[in-house]
Amino acid sequence: MIKKKRWRIEPSHSEQESVLIRELGVNPIVAKLMVNRHIDIEEGRRFLEGSLQDLLDPFTLKDMDKAVNLVQNAVGEQQPIVVYGDYDVDGITATSLMYRFLTKIGANVSYYIPERQSEGYGLNLEALEHLIEQGTSLIITVDCGISSYDIVNAVKERVDIIITDHHTAPEYIPPAKAVINHKQKDCPYKDKNLSGVGVAFKLCQAIYLRQCGEWYLDDLDIVALGTVADVVPLVGENRIIVQAGLKKMNEQPNLGIHKLIDVSGLRDKTITAGHIGFTLAPRLNAAGRVTHATRAVELLISRDSDEAEAIAVELQETNMERQEIERTIHEQARQQVASQGHLADYVTVVADEAWHPGVIGIVASRLVEEFYKPTLVISIRDGIGKGSCRSIDGVNIYDALKSCEDMLIQFGGHSAAAGFSIDANRIDELRRRMTDYCKATVSDDEYTPVVSVDAALLADDIDIDIIDRISALEPYGMGNSTPIFAIMDVKVQDIMLMGQLKNHCKIVLETASGTLDAIAWNRPELFRNIFQGMNVKVAFTLQKNEWQGFVSPQLMIQDIEPIVDEQIRLTTEGLRAIYSIVRQSLRGGLRSMYYVEQDILRHKPIDQNGSSALMAIDVFKELGIISEEVNDIGQNMLRWNVIDGQLDLTTSVTFLTYS
Repeated sequence: MIKKKRWRIEPSHSEQESVLIRELGVNPIVAKLMVNRHIDIEEGRRFLEGSLQDLLDPFTLKDMDKAVNLVQNAVGEQQPIVVYGDYDVDGITATSLMYRFLTKIGANVSYYIPERQSEGYGLNLEALEHLIEQGTSLIITVDCGISSYDIVNAVKERVDIIITDHHTAPEYIPPAKAVINHKQKDCPYKDKNLSGVGVAFKLCQAIYLRQCGEWYLDDLDIVALGTVADVVPLVGENRIIVQAGLKKMNEQPNLGIHKLIDVSGLRDKTITAGHIGFTLAPRLNAAGRVTHATRAVELLISRDSDEAEAIAVELQETNMERQEIERTIHEQARQQVASQGHLADYVTVVADEAWHPGVIGIVASRLVEEFYKPTLVISIRDGIGKGSCRSIDGVNIYDALKSCEDMLIQFGGHSAAAGFSIDANRIDELRRRMTDYCKATVSDDEYTPVVSVDAALLADDIDIDIIDRISALEPYGMGNSTPIFAIMDVKVQDIMLMGQLKNHCKIVLETASGTLDAIAWNRPELFRNIFQGMNVKVAFTLQKNEWQGFVSPQLMIQDIEPIVDEQIRLTTEGLRAIYSIVRQSLRGGLRSMYYVEQDILRHKPIDQNGSSALMAIDVFKELGIISEEVNDIGQNMLRWNVIDGQLDLTTSVTFLTYS
C-alpha cells in the first residue's frame, strides 16, 4: 500500500489576496501563492517587476572599498593574483567568474581549488604556503575563508588576502586585508541571502563600477548557475540575478554552459532553474566529488569550442560514474538499514570502509526520501569516519549532533544538513545516542512526510492559462518553492507504467471537458495501489506538455491517495480465478511482471477489487507456482513453475493474513 503522507493545505487569506489582486492586478491564484510566500504589495512589485537596475550598491558591503583598491593596485602593477575557490558548484562558478573577470581587466591571475579528499573544504595552510613560495602577491578567496582565522593569521604578513564568502560569520573574523561577507554583524548590506558566487559577483561589480562607471553584467549565466545550485533563497537580488542569468543562458550562454546543455540532453529546451538544479549542476558537482573540480572551472573559462565540448563530454561521463557509485552505495546502505531492524526505528546510521566520501551526502538524501528519518551516512578511512547528515522537517540535525559533540572529532552544518568526523569505533555508540535524542525530541507525527499544498483546484479549471499566469513567479527555488496544487476528488480513467524498466507511472484523470495526464516519476508501486475507476485525491505541480505541436497541461504527481482505501480480501474462489488468468498470461514462459499484472486487472472477476487481485501474485510466489527474477536490463520478470501434487493455501502467509 502507498505510504500515507500528511497533507497541509494553506488556508485562504481572502482579504490579503484581494489587496494584491486590486493593487498589482494579478490573477487570484497568483495572489494566493504570493500570500502563501508572505509577499506583500511593496515586495510584490519588486518580485514581479524587479530588474538589474534594482541591484544594490556593492560598495555598501563592508570592506568593499578596501578590496577594490587592493585589486586595482595588483592589476596595475601586474602582481600575481590567485583566486582560491571551493570544489562545489558555488565555488566552481565563483572561481570561474572571478578568473574570467580579472583576465578581462588585464590581471596576472591564476586559480586554485583544493582536492576534496586530501585537502578538504576551505583554506589550508599547506596550500597557502605553496602559493606564497610561487610568488603570489594577492589571494582572493571565493565561497570560503570566513572561518579560517588561524590560517590567515599565520600568513598575513607574507601575502595580501581578500576574503569573499557567504557562510555564517564567526565571532572572530580572520585578519585579512579585506573581508567581504554580508553576514558579518557590522555589515550594512541589506540583502543577506547572496551565495558565494553572488558575493564574488558584487566584487566584480564594484571594481567595474570604479573603472568604467557602470554595472558589470557579463557572466550572469555563471552567477545564476552557482546561485541556484547552492540552494539559497531565490528572493531579492538572487531572484533578479537568476532571472537575468537564465535569460542569458537561453539566448547567448557561456561556451562551456552551452556545451554542457548539449551533452545533458537539454538542447532546444528552455532552460529553467529546475534544469540547473537537477541536470547541469550535478554534472559540475561530479568533478569535485569523483575527480577534481578544476576540470569544471576549465569548462566555464574555456574559449575554444572543441576543448569545451571535450570537457563537457568528460563531465557527463564523470557524472555517470558518480551515479553508478551512488547507486551501489545506496543499495548497500539500504541493506544495512534492513539488517539493523529496530535499531533503525528512529534514526538511520550506516557506515562502510568502501564508500566514496564524495557521494555520501547524496546517498543520505536518498535514504531520507525512502525511510524519512534523520540520516547519517559515514565513510570510514584509516579508522576515522567522515559523516554526512540529512534531516526531516522539524528535526534540527545540527542540534542532534551537538548533543553528541563530546564523542565527535568535529562537526558543523545547519538544521537540514551537516557533516562530522568520528572515531570509527564509536559509530555504534553514536547510533545509540542519536536514537535516544530522537526518542526524546521527535514526535511520531514528525516521522510522517508532509505535502504542503498551496491551493486546491477543480480539475475542470486546470488549463494552459493557469500555467502561464503562475509562471510570473518563476524562477522557483528555496524561499519561493514550486507551487503545489491539489485536486481533492477526481476519477482515474486509466493507469499505466512507462519507461524501459516500467518504473514511471502515468495516470489519466477524468474531467468534465476531457482528461488530464498526470506523471509520477520512479513510482511504479502506484500501479498496485491506484486502479481504473477509482476516485483519488492528488497533489501535484503543473507544467506544459508539448507533443507534435499540441500543448496541454501535465500534472507532476507529488502524492496521490484513494478517497476510499480498498480492503484486501483473499478467497479460495478469487485465487482460483486469478490462477487461470496468470497461467494463461505466462503460457509463453518468462514474462514481464507488469504485463502479467495488466492481464490480471483486465480479466479479474468483477466482484474482486484490484488490490486483492494483484495480491494473488504474492500468494502464488509463496506457493511456488510462479517465481520472480530480474533480467539483464533490470526488469522484474515472472516465470510459471510446474507443481506436482495438491496446493495447500495454508502454507501461504499472505493468504492467511488477508483471508
